[in-house]
Amino acid sequence: MAILLINQYQETPTVQEFSTVSGLSVGLISKFANILRESGFLASGQRLKLLQPGLLLDIVRDLYYFEANQTIPYYSEETPEQLIAKITRIKKPYALTRMCGAGLVAPFVRYQRVDIYIPDQNDLEDWKKTLKLVDVEVTGNVNLVIPQAPQILKQVQTIKKCQVVNNIQLYLDLYKYPARGREQAEHLREQVLKI
Repeated sequence: MAILLINQYQETPTVQEFSTVSGLSVGLISKFANILRESGFLASGQRLKLLQPGLLLDIVRDLYYFEANQTIPYYSEETPEQLIAKITRIKKPYALTRMCGAGLVAPFVRYQRVDIYIPDQNDLEDWKKTLKLVDVEVTGNVNLVIPQAPQILKQVQTIKKCQVVNNIQLYLDLYKYPARGREQAEHLREQVLKI
């Protein structure tokens, strides 16, 4: 919930508006808003106005654990660019993340792996067939990722005909990624997030 709120911190939505955007209940959002107000992160009033979005992002970042998602690795003979060209034609819900997502939003580091959030396991076979992916036991160059929370697939953005997670989620997914992820995350924060 904090991720979606930080992502739209400049819009200061009402609880009802945020419920519509996030798919979360008004009651849950109200309770969370009260906790944020008591902690000094949210202004009083009807609107969800974050007072310290950068500090809240730092806290969420330090608590966030990408490995809580279910990641299924595959191998593809195609380059990331060829895979992304195929992905642009797919009409199912998905969102690119980590280095390939950052490569579309704020390119900084070259990448060889494609990470794709998909809604659930029911879509695995379709994605595998469409992208001609081969099963691997440990690591591959394509990861299909079942999100730890469905809100990860909310507020996606379309860039060059690809769906990419929102910029806050992208930052979090990158930050602890071992292959120059922190470097890419800080570039994204400096150039795009600016908080």
